[in-house]
Amino acid sequence: MIDFGKIAEDVDEAIKIVETGNIPKCLKRRERIVAEIRRSRVFGTALAELVEPFIIHADEYELDRKAFAEELREYFGLLKIALMELAGEEP
Repeated sequence: MIDFGKIAEDVDEAIKIVETGNIPKCLKRRERIVAEIRRSRVFGTALAELVEPFIIHADEYELDRKAFAEELREYFGLLKIALMELAGEEP
């Protein structure tokens, strides 16, 4: 069984990384989070889609890193809420 609470903690760490402006490190963390989420056959695809597109569009946002970071942080926040609810915790 996947530990959604642990993944939510990883997402929280990714939010902190994106807030520092270290986009490459955050995208690497995002890759690990998506891989872990995809292990869940029931929820994996839907949850991963919250942050997965950011790797595809990272180059487009190179011109405006602040906007990219802001949007990524927002989607990580949504993912964290979903994961916490799946883990039976308060968001």
